[in-house]
Amino acid sequence: DVEKIISQCPKKRQTLLFSATISQDIVILANKYMINPIEVSAEVYVDPLKLSQIYYDINDGLKFSLLKYLLENEKSGLVMVFCNTRRNVDFVANNLRTMGIEALPIHGGYAQEKRNKIMEVFHSKRASILVCTDVAARGLDIKEVSHVYNYDIPRESKEYIHRIGRTARAGEKGKVINIVTNRDYDNFASVLKHYPEFKIKSEQAPMIPRVML
Repeated sequence: DVEKIISQCPKKRQTLLFSATISQDIVILANKYMINPIEVSAEVYVDPLKLSQIYYDINDGLKFSLLKYLLENEKSGLVMVFCNTRRNVDFVANNLRTMGIEALPIHGGYAQEKRNKIMEVFHSKRASILVCTDVAARGLDIKEVSHVYNYDIPRESKEYIHRIGRTARAGEKGKVINIVTNRDYDNFASVLKHYPEFKIKSEQAPMIPRVML
């Protein structure tokens, strides 16, 4: 779509390219259509004094069980649960609802009208848990999020910053809970490498029953 737009622009022009994140696709696009471009990046600031970050290293078979336990036992306001795929969003949200926990799924597979209705319910606090992908959550203005759960650790470390920036806003405190299994080790190691200033503390997982899905 961007290339189609560029093809209709005059040859003599000034080109400015804006993107929430600079992925490899964006770099290729910039190199193809821009001449000696200057990159300007806005720093995403997260106040570590207001933000508590922890992780649980747990067996893969107990991942959902731990999420359910924490959602039921952590004192929280609005909650965002991040997954890497649409399939996981639907899996998590559907199973939570089956177990009596009102959770709203949102991802890029939903029409804009449906996304708007879901966000209206979430903003009004008629449901306090939003299960989402990075794509669906990007660009949304969501206030009063007390907890961010990383059900899946993001593949790109930059996305971790975007996720945790959803809480601890406007001087309020926030908490980030990472649920790490062997499938997440590489992604989590990348986060720790890129952001050593974040003191993400290890927590001992509680004794929890494995729920039947």
